[in-house]
Amino acid sequence: MRVLRLLVPALFLFPLASTAQEKPIQESKNGWYLSPHGTIRILLLFVEVEYDVNREKDPQPDGATHWPKGQLPVWKDNVFDPQPLPVQQAMVSRYYQDISLGNFAVLGDYFDELIRVKESEYPGVSNAHSIGTFAVQQANKRGTLRTHHGLSIADFDLWKDGGKPGMPKEVGTDDPHSYDHVMVITRNSGLRHGTGSTDGGSPGKLFGYTADTQSRFGGNNDLPFEILKHEFNHLLIGGNNFHSGGGNAAQFESYQMALQGGWSMMGASGSSLLTCTGWDRDRMGWKPDDAIHRIRAKSMDGKEVNADLDPINGDTGLFVLRDFVTSGDALRIRLPFIPQDEHQQWLWVENHQGSLRNGSPTDKFHWEGFGVNCIDPVDPGLFLMIQIDREEREGANIYSGYADYLHPLLANGAYDLALRGDTINGVCPFGGRSLPFLLEKERANPLTGSVEQVMVIYDRNHDGSVQRGEHFVPGTRISPGQKPMNSASFGLPDHAMRMNGVRHLGMCTNPSTANIQTLLCNNTRETKGDGAPNVRTIHLNGISIDLENMLSNGDAHVRIRTNDTRMHTDQRWCGDSIVLHPLRGADGNSLTVATGVRLQLDRSGTPTRMQQQDVDAKGGPWFSGPTRLTVLSGAIVSLENGARLDLENRSELHLLPGSRFVAANKARINLDAGTRIVLHGDAQIEACAKVLRKLRKQRRLVEVQ
Repeated sequence: MRVLRLLVPALFLFPLASTAQEKPIQESKNGWYLSPHGTIRILLLFVEVEYDVNREKDPQPDGATHWPKGQLPVWKDNVFDPQPLPVQQAMVSRYYQDISLGNFAVLGDYFDELIRVKESEYPGVSNAHSIGTFAVQQANKRGTLRTHHGLSIADFDLWKDGGKPGMPKEVGTDDPHSYDHVMVITRNSGLRHGTGSTDGGSPGKLFGYTADTQSRFGGNNDLPFEILKHEFNHLLIGGNNFHSGGGNAAQFESYQMALQGGWSMMGASGSSLLTCTGWDRDRMGWKPDDAIHRIRAKSMDGKEVNADLDPINGDTGLFVLRDFVTSGDALRIRLPFIPQDEHQQWLWVENHQGSLRNGSPTDKFHWEGFGVNCIDPVDPGLFLMIQIDREEREGANIYSGYADYLHPLLANGAYDLALRGDTINGVCPFGGRSLPFLLEKERANPLTGSVEQVMVIYDRNHDGSVQRGEHFVPGTRISPGQKPMNSASFGLPDHAMRMNGVRHLGMCTNPSTANIQTLLCNNTRETKGDGAPNVRTIHLNGISIDLENMLSNGDAHVRIRTNDTRMHTDQRWCGDSIVLHPLRGADGNSLTVATGVRLQLDRSGTPTRMQQQDVDAKGGPWFSGPTRLTVLSGAIVSLENGARLDLENRSELHLLPGSRFVAANKARINLDAGTRIVLHGDAQIEACAKVLRKLRKQRRLVEVQ
């Protein structure tokens, strides 16, 4: 279920204060409305609505085990710790301690009485996001502030009001006092579970004092952790254009067509892991006290090394990644060849050991441990994601950009995923319904396909266009020869590189280390067409990642290489523009299709455009263009004996001047009707003479100047 998101003010940039010497510079580490450093303490109000006019509107008239009617919730002490501890115990306080590496303490206390709001006294109570104002008005009737741990207004006023986005926030008290943040959680209001909002304003004077910021959430089913941290993190990171990691909604403009899952501070109901990412920590300036580099790992001799890598320019080797959550280690790999006027991309590598090993309650899959406990827990491994754009951490543009800037790259690959067409009931972990989907080897699509942690888009109403809201959530995976896997979109062990699973990723694997396509769009249309700054070309880069060892203490040995250009397994490449650069592998080739291996150029069954591209083409309707693989000058493609190249569905192979294509005598080249190989200028093709004559006769091998 998608959740209601914050509609925060759309004005992201505020005038910068000027000085006689130098204009201050906005920095993301200073936070948007609140600072992500130091300590903040939140005042929490628990609210129940009394539907004394329209009783039928009560969504939970009898209460629930976790929150009995007329009482405070059972989990009231598991939201915030009131004071700092070496290891925080309450869920939200521990979450921020872990993700910030101890840089940010989020404490709190609650008003020690349930606030009951009568519908007859507050007719607007059905307006879900006004509940905070009504709660404050009703609480004021109690006379004075009484928290469970006996705190006073001064304990909730640790920061001065008026901090500007990206500017340093001032530690200290306001005069008169002002709560830094007031949070309201309701048992049975118009805020359904998993919904909420936040803003930089006050719900009114509470016991005589206003608030700097506020939020409100529905807690019908349990502590609303996912939406609570999502909305509070807005105040640290930025507005709705920072939705990512399973916390976006279709209406917001994004870098990608499909709504992205994965994990991040801005994740919510659609997240896999519940922890943060390396990108989050980098943006917030969260690092160990003794850190030297912005992004860090260890060398084999235990020294800190710069882990912000540009492999094409020589940043390769063997790195040690300790547990990401507890150490902050990560690798970031620049994906090369993307033109400067297009959105640049980086590939992040994180070593997640999981909560069972590192003790962090949120380094786990979303529903791990819930229901009948049928969700396989995190298995220690490397979790990968691609960062799109979003590199500016200083200056006037740090709050601009688009949503879904993080793309989960899953070790089990990308495919043209499709629904099976039926419904399964009684699915774990909660016994609900699931739409089984098909993951089939022959529909592998590493370059433009869907992974299981994105919302898979398709033309649901068959009107010739796809909207971002036309999607299915990957539920139960059906794969021939394997047992069904439930809750796939929320994380499975084979989504990570593991010692007992996938240990190698490269240019010629599924998934691939190549960059991904982007398409700026909102729910209904492409907002910038298909030109720059969109990335519409997939650049094959020769970069590879190998998990060489995982020690008993959780340290991972990870090798980063370049010029890994040999294709060892069958691959199906789809993309309207794929480019092979003049790479040099160990055998001197830019791409070698090994003996017995098939390279298939086919058309993507996963939409890459929002409008239907062909009406009558075989196999359609198509929301992607025909595949075109371009071999640049100086690049060499080799097919070994027994290797096979197949072109299907109007695919084309273009050999530009100065490139070579060499096929051994016993290699096979199969071109379907409507496909072709195009030689440009002095490009060379070497293959069995009989095969070449046949292709020329069929006009499937053509030469142009």
